[in-house]
Amino acid sequence: MIFSQFTTDDIVSGRINQVSSGLFGTTGSLYLSQSQFTTSSAYNTAPTGSSAFDVKNGQYYLNVQYNSETYFALAYGDYANSGSSEFDDPDNATTVLTNETKVIYSEYKNTLLQPSDDLFSFASGSATTPVDGQQIFVMNFSSDKIKDQLDPGQIQINLNGTSGQFSFIDDSQVINKQQSVYNLISGSVVNGVPTPYLSNGSPVYAGVGLFYPSQGVVIFNAEKTNDIVGFYRSSDIDSRLSNASTYDNTNSYDKYWRLWFRSFYKAIKSSTKTMAARRSEFVPSTNYFVRVKNKEFNYTNNPTFVSDGTDGKTKGTIIYQDLINNPRTYITSVGLYNANNELVAIGKISRPIQKSFDSELLIKVRLDF
Repeated sequence: MIFSQFTTDDIVSGRINQVSSGLFGTTGSLYLSQSQFTTSSAYNTAPTGSSAFDVKNGQYYLNVQYNSETYFALAYGDYANSGSSEFDDPDNATTVLTNETKVIYSEYKNTLLQPSDDLFSFASGSATTPVDGQQIFVMNFSSDKIKDQLDPGQIQINLNGTSGQFSFIDDSQVINKQQSVYNLISGSVVNGVPTPYLSNGSPVYAGVGLFYPSQGVVIFNAEKTNDIVGFYRSSDIDSRLSNASTYDNTNSYDKYWRLWFRSFYKAIKSSTKTMAARRSEFVPSTNYFVRVKNKEFNYTNNPTFVSDGTDGKTKGTIIYQDLINNPRTYITSVGLYNANNELVAIGKISRPIQKSFDSELLIKVRLDF
């Protein structure tokens, strides 16, 4: 027998398989040293020739790269619109405040929250005691990098500040159930295993942030995160305000907020720890059950089994007489053919499997596409 026709019972389609890999680099590493991150070269760079220039890049958002590829963007949003730019309206002789930070907050609120929610709420003290946050830092991972999602339990973000270095993971392993959003808690991911840091035997809910795996978005409670980590220092900000003309020509109050946003990026960049992130793709698949019955595929045209005629024997005859009535072959691969007998896929078996009249095999072939 050369071919065996599949029946409807042999084919199971419509299955979904989760294929996971590390987020970073071409090899899919789970970990990456945060010191290797850089910002986009377009950040606050004056245009030369045909190069692109976005005056808002660096003020309200930053594209963060590794090996010249953007992995995530950072953004600053404020419910009350603090930190937005100002410009003079000559027609009305007034100063007008634009809405960049409010727009950013509203965009993520409308995307991630229920219509009745106006503010992001962060678990503080316990998973069931939320506190609202009006100022947020957003870490939005590139959709082409995360594929279908960032995996819960496999993300670790580190921040460095005057209070030390802090690591945050999501609480998916603590609550032990699948959700669309998780809280950030203190912890680390070691060898792919998430480990919460405990205080008096309980995980630390400090109102730091939220993790949305399907969207690939992390929302940080800006004020609370800074209170814990201490990446913003007023003395540093004040000393730099007079030299902040590269940001824009608005007043010092607005520059203060944007320098605060920049300090959040530096808290990521200056950490000596490694970020962890794993992504998943949900791939549709079809399973083919190859049923090799006892009377099938016991003979082969392999030259070790039948003569090719060069040894003086009749071409095509079985070389060893004891294989005529008691053949033994070894199956090493399975080929799938279309209706025109064209080979469309082939699957290799991990080791050769002996086949004879005394044995039957069931081999499952899965095609992901």
